[in-house]
Amino acid sequence: MDSNIASILKRTGAAEKEKNTDRSREEILIDRDLIENLCGPALIADESLNIIDKNIYAENLVAAFQDRNPVIHGIIIRCLTNNCPENRKITLDDETGSRHYDLFAFPIKSENENKTRVLLFGKDITVEQHLTKALVQSRQMFKDLVACSTDFAWETDNKGRFKYVSPNGILGYTAYELNDKKAADLILGQDGLNPFDTLDAINDVEIWLERSDASFACVQVSANPIIDNNSTWQGARGVCRDITEKKERESALRRIRKSEHVLRKIISTIRDEIDPSKILSTTANATLEGVTAKSCYITRIHRTDKNSYATELKAHSGEISDISLFDKVSKRAVSICENSNDENPPSFSEEIIDDQTVLIGISRHHNEINGAIYVLMDDERKSWNKDEKALFLGIVSHLGIALEQIKNYEELEKLSNTDELTSLFNRRAFVEKANKRLLIKKRKRNSCALLYIDVDNFKQINDGFGHAVGDRVLQKLAQILKKNIRTEDFCSRLGGDEFAVWLENVDEKSALSQANRILDCNDELKEVADDRNNPLSLSIGIAMSAPSSNDSLEKLMELADDALYKVKRNGKSHVVLNQTKENCAKVTE
Repeated sequence: MDSNIASILKRTGAAEKEKNTDRSREEILIDRDLIENLCGPALIADESLNIIDKNIYAENLVAAFQDRNPVIHGIIIRCLTNNCPENRKITLDDETGSRHYDLFAFPIKSENENKTRVLLFGKDITVEQHLTKALVQSRQMFKDLVACSTDFAWETDNKGRFKYVSPNGILGYTAYELNDKKAADLILGQDGLNPFDTLDAINDVEIWLERSDASFACVQVSANPIIDNNSTWQGARGVCRDITEKKERESALRRIRKSEHVLRKIISTIRDEIDPSKILSTTANATLEGVTAKSCYITRIHRTDKNSYATELKAHSGEISDISLFDKVSKRAVSICENSNDENPPSFSEEIIDDQTVLIGISRHHNEINGAIYVLMDDERKSWNKDEKALFLGIVSHLGIALEQIKNYEELEKLSNTDELTSLFNRRAFVEKANKRLLIKKRKRNSCALLYIDVDNFKQINDGFGHAVGDRVLQKLAQILKKNIRTEDFCSRLGGDEFAVWLENVDEKSALSQANRILDCNDELKEVADDRNNPLSLSIGIAMSAPSSNDSLEKLMELADDALYKVKRNGKSHVVLNQTKENCAKVTE
């Protein structure tokens, strides 16, 4: 941290303890004193990203802030969110050219309003940037300056071998040991980026190198290619900085915050995600982020009619394990549920099944078991640590809420897609599903058929026998349709006594055959309501879509409706098929 910033913040804290005057006025004076004493651009922003105050150097910074610069807004938001200092580098353009800044963001507590503000200060590092560029461009200047630098300077030839290195060496190697050594041999993973023979200018690229004692080091590399007067690449030169300790500190901090991050991600997904399928997939992915494992499964658990438990797989992340292993883990989860009670509710259990170590967590909602989550240990691990198990337990507790939320959503979705009287798809759901099938048809180039079905003399039956009998007629027709279609087909009540059936991957002969099977069920309708003067029967119009056609659903519905009209006009109770390819009709009794 810049020493000037630290001293000002220290003086500000001391001044706040000594003053007993009006707090509101004092705070304003402190803020102004704070930023006016800084030697670079500085501003203070509140939680709503409004600028509260700024100093005389902040014009360029304010302009970028008001233009919603993502780097500036990002560092302020992270500072507010994490309530800790943040640091980023940024380049801003003004009338004099590009200026480079090292941005620091500090949270400042507003005691009288109990609000957090952010002090944003920019340290001008333009000179340092220009110096680095000059070091890379000028070999002699480069060698003179880096000789006393703690960074590692190097130059390679067109064969990728070191021909100059800093006198102090790096990573335990002396300069003598590195000279004429192939630079790529130091890089871990030969398929990755090799900055030592770069063809383009690179800046602050991080790579892992092997030390002389075979340990690993992370270095930050900036480099430029060497191009001679004939535009021929002759090698590269650059500087490296060992940032291994920095990486280790960051890694330790990430481990500390991992549990909080994973749980926060799951909670926000449960709260904000619209698509229920993504809630569980995100939960499974987040689990593998926090718990070292090769795969994660989430299942829904419910009671059957026999008062036992059954499982249903809802989400998976990671490797796909053997199905027999998954079945055994599920059976063990069911066994845990059956042996639990209110006094001894299940939480999680570590089991060994087929030589595979598994964590099984049982989720509950309002004290009712509703699901389970399994994680299978990575083959390279021997055990889970205490932090991972504590995190897993937290995930299990939130999983119960997620599963209950998804269950409620699915029930609402079913109600919104289903006709209440017949339990068939309603018009909206039928149109949506049929449009999806048409997209698949374009890709697979198969044929399909749309059947429009109308109940003949339904109005007379409904008026003569009453609406209750009319409802039973419609319900009977729904049963007939379900009985006479295949698994891949689906049907819908479009409204009133109009029904539709989608036949997948059928030719004209098969479509006519299925339509006639439905037509042969007229007697079943008459069993519900028999009126000799107005006998119940079915009229069916068929629209065929050939593999090569590009029909829209609207076009097929228009053709099927036209075919149905022809049936009605020609005496009812038979089938008419419209062929989109020939644009003609066939009639079969």
